[in-house]
Amino acid sequence: MRVTLDNTNNPNEPSIALHPITKTIVAASNINNFYVESIGSNSFSKTISTSPLGVYGDPVLHYSDTTLYFAHLAKAPKKEYGAWFDRIVVQKIMDPYNWKEKSYSVGYNGNKMQDKPWLSSDNHSAEYNGNLYVTWTEFDKYGSDNQADRSRIRFSKYDLKSDSFSTAITISDTTGDCLDSDNTLEGATSAVGKNGEIYAVWAGYESIWIDKSSDGGVTWGKDQIIAFQPGGWDMDMPHIMRANGMPFIASDTVKDIQYVTWADEFNGNADVWLIYSKDQGNTWSERINVSKDTADGHQYFPNLTIDQKSGEVFIAFYDFSESPQSVFYKLAISKYVLGNDFQSSFLNQNPIPLPGKNVFYGDYLDIDAQDGEVVTVYTSNNVNNETSIEMSRISNHSICKEVINAKTAFNNIALLDEADSLSLWINTISPSKVSYKIKVKYQDKKVKLYKGSSLYEAKNQPEDNFIVSLKKPKKACILKIKIIVREKFCHKKQKYSVYKEM
Repeated sequence: MRVTLDNTNNPNEPSIALHPITKTIVAASNINNFYVESIGSNSFSKTISTSPLGVYGDPVLHYSDTTLYFAHLAKAPKKEYGAWFDRIVVQKIMDPYNWKEKSYSVGYNGNKMQDKPWLSSDNHSAEYNGNLYVTWTEFDKYGSDNQADRSRIRFSKYDLKSDSFSTAITISDTTGDCLDSDNTLEGATSAVGKNGEIYAVWAGYESIWIDKSSDGGVTWGKDQIIAFQPGGWDMDMPHIMRANGMPFIASDTVKDIQYVTWADEFNGNADVWLIYSKDQGNTWSERINVSKDTADGHQYFPNLTIDQKSGEVFIAFYDFSESPQSVFYKLAISKYVLGNDFQSSFLNQNPIPLPGKNVFYGDYLDIDAQDGEVVTVYTSNNVNNETSIEMSRISNHSICKEVINAKTAFNNIALLDEADSLSLWINTISPSKVSYKIKVKYQDKKVKLYKGSSLYEAKNQPEDNFIVSLKKPKKACILKIKIIVREKFCHKKQKYSVYKEM
């Protein structure tokens, strides 16, 4: 099942969670969008999330047993933008349908910025059952190039008995800069082992780091590098403002196996990787290429989850293997069982166009699994560079044993909004003719018209074909673009209309 959860006001950066008993879905996206599935209906209602501490993006949803928690950035009242990110907010959602909640302030530390939270919980160990854990990055001063301003990984835990969060502590032994790039410590996520051990991973200095606590988060060990990350987590990928390979960790609480996924440019292009530990994080396997792409296609934005009932690992990521110029992607999902090969499939048949480097597109997707059901939520885009939040719900048994045939791309058009130009592209395997007409209407009523056509031959694999580029007008104007794609043999015709104010 695939559902569009939202397509208004350009949502992005979604999170998702499955109720462990009813299997109903909750999801969220930037900045304060919240989606709730009605039990047994496959339909969703949308509400605007609120908190006395404000809601300003980076949403993270997590069920601790049957209690729903929602972490996000603050929008502290009576503070200006840049200053209002002064804490992490964690909400206990008692009733998502009528928005009954309790908000907790986590990690406030004066004027320092608190960013990118993630949640995990202990629902199984004898000593720490009911604890909720949150990790994030603290910036002395976000964006500062002063080497005295540093970033670090922070941690706090929620105790169910006292109904409160602990005073935040720093768990990273090193610090990073504050430039929000490869030498910034960022992307901290955590998972809980069989006996209640907490594992936290993050990225920085072209490395994947891990730390561990064996006493419920009171004390932590020495940071270890478990993998190198050539190119760093802040990946400079084509046609997208931000792309990252930040790590995610999940733990099989029955077999006591920890899994970590991330993306990097180890092979010269972006690939998604997986490693695992069978001895409580003391040693780790060699890196395994999840995407198994032997060409130059990029894969990034990985996330993973484990179905605790089966022990199966699921990894979702953006896959550009059918787009040689990295203009279009599909949402890939891979299933892994230790000792076996990956079973992979695409969740969308038509390729999704990127918006270009001038459009913010978010930093992550999300995935969850419960008792044989897998849900994934991700950002989609169209030729008008209007984003939507798409949700896919499948049975793990329906994931193909092999990557589906690459010859599945239907024609799709991208409008890339780059530094000083707009360019049109088509992704196709069909022999086709593309005609375009671009009308530029300025405020002073002057009009410029551009039109033309191109022929594209059949290919064995999907191909990215350039249509036309237009230098961005220096004066305010309205662009109206009409594109017609005629496929040669089936006489199929597709029409696209673009309206863009500049």
